Amino acid sequence: MYIIATIGPKSSNEDMLEKIIKGGATCIRLNFSHGGYGRIEDTIDYLRRYSKNTLIMGDLQGNKVRVSMLLTEAFYAKEGKVIYFCSEDDYYEIKSKWKLDERLVPLNIGRDHIVNGSYKKLYMKDGTMEFSIMARTQKLVKTKVKSGGMIRAEKGCNLPGINRKNWGLSIKDKEDIDYALSKNIDILCYSYCCYKEECLEFKEYVFSKYNLGVINKIPKLWGKIETKEGVENLKDILEILDGIVVGRGDLVPETNLYHIPILQDKIVLTAKNFNKDIIIATHVLDTMKEEFKPTVNELNDIYILLKHGVSGFILTSETTIGKNHFATAKTLKSVVDFYSKIINKGKNNRT
Repeated sequence: MYIIATIGPKSSNEDMLEKIIKGGATCIRLNFSHGGYGRIEDTIDYLRRYSKNTLIMGDLQGNKVRVSMLLTEAFYAKEGKVIYFCSEDDYYEIKSKWKLDERLVPLNIGRDHIVNGSYKKLYMKDGTMEFSIMARTQKLVKTKVKSGGMIRAEKGCNLPGINRKNWGLSIKDKEDIDYALSKNIDILCYSYCCYKEECLEFKEYVFSKYNLGVINKIPKLWGKIETKEGVENLKDILEILDGIVVGRGDLVPETNLYHIPILQDKIVLTAKNFNKDIIIATHVLDTMKEEFKPTVNELNDIYILLKHGVSGFILTSETTIGKNHFATAKTLKSVVDFYSKIINKGKNNRT
């Protein structure tokens, strides 16, 4: 069973890492979407020296849309305000002529995807920030803030309905894969996995390094299901990769909050038939970011997922920005062990 803890700025020091691992984490997730390799390298070095049995997972950015790094100043988007979005390719040109009072925000995708996309809303922060589309021009999308919050570089965005077909591996993804392979990382996860073509490109790129003798082992390759297209093409993805991660945080704004339990059931039961790894990520023990105990709903969710046969769980913000890193990891490990024994006992009694 995978008990995966994500490492962030508050939890990447050696003391916190030791506590999280002692709490029960069997794998540490490193997010390649943020920052350089400095902190990541320190974490890997520590784990290789002092916790050799702890697995290391590298999470690639994949086809996730983000606020571009070209935005140098964070600001608060107030409800009712107008904000313009553009491609990072056009940002400097537009900004040099910008005379409007409203803010201009560049995104890390091409102009065609922003201007010609069929999306009607834009979301940030797992759907808690919402922008309605007012108008589109050749290079700009005009929006109105419905639910506000902070906008900063690298912040994740959701544009439900945007066409990700043929986006493929980015230069950044290839650089991150090369780095991860050089460090013998155990698991590589491709975010926003939508189509079989990108899964094949991901797999072939990793295997090409093995065939060239650059690496002497192949890590497990997972795809993160976070969009409607990912769910629709799930069988194709499962035929190619070693497992899937259900990214519930992004599935909410990419699909519909009410649909999440239904989609989760469909994903888990389909993956089980392929005998592949099934990992549940995000909103596992959210309450424990502030509290020392989980809710009944959280425990019920974990129990049902274990009955369905999932292979593990990923703690995200619970261990990156939460206050109770050790308690959260320990609780998840204890809960998983407790329910797994009961479920296995029930299976044995029926045979």
